[in-house]
Amino acid sequence: MALIAVSALVFLVTENAVAAVVAVPVGAAVFQQVTGISIFDENGLAMCTALIGLKRSCQTLTTGGSKRLYLVLTEDLSSDVATFALAKSTGELATGAIPLVATKTFVEIEAWYDTTKVESAMKSGAGFEQTLEFSVMGYNKDIVKLMTLLYDAPVNAIVQGNDDSLYYLGSKYVPLLFEAKAVIPAKGNTQKMVTFTAKQDGLSTPAFPLNAAVTFEVAALA
Repeated sequence: MALIAVSALVFLVTENAVAAVVAVPVGAAVFQQVTGISIFDENGLAMCTALIGLKRSCQTLTTGGSKRLYLVLTEDLSSDVATFALAKSTGELATGAIPLVATKTFVEIEAWYDTTKVESAMKSGAGFEQTLEFSVMGYNKDIVKLMTLLYDAPVNAIVQGNDDSLYYLGSKYVPLLFEAKAVIPAKGNTQKMVTFTAKQDGLSTPAFPLNAAVTFEVAALA
């Protein structure tokens, strides 16, 4: 209402309709600079959320690589985990438990060493893309059962890096869907191996960091 009053006052003083219209977004911009709050809804129609600065950081020798992988069916999530609003405000899930349906848990996948890989991409007008890849050594009944259970099964994932960082992939409504490729060598001592790959676009966040304070239930491996 205040901006409408400003617009009306400008018109009365200047008798210029263009100046009165221009006064509204200018006034809104000043208001947001002073208060940090936008008077428009955040649908990308009026103003962008203010950016943040980013300092340079250095990696250590143990930053890369992953040591743990956990999967959960999206139907076992009681609500979404990584959201656009959370990504814009904090950039991570800071605390609490991953929201699971009662009695449901994540399962752990012991991927072969140095085969778990996470990738994220940002595409203008198309949201974010996430890719998860891991391999398991051998080809046996348990691997065949996992391949079959993952066939067109919508899942989310948590990857734990060698530096203990946690990353959440997928969402309840835009899940990961895996494909698998098994290699049984023709000859020689090359290892049998199955590689699982999931690639999904249209997500509202890249791979999403989880703070160390976040908890989630995991079924014990036999």
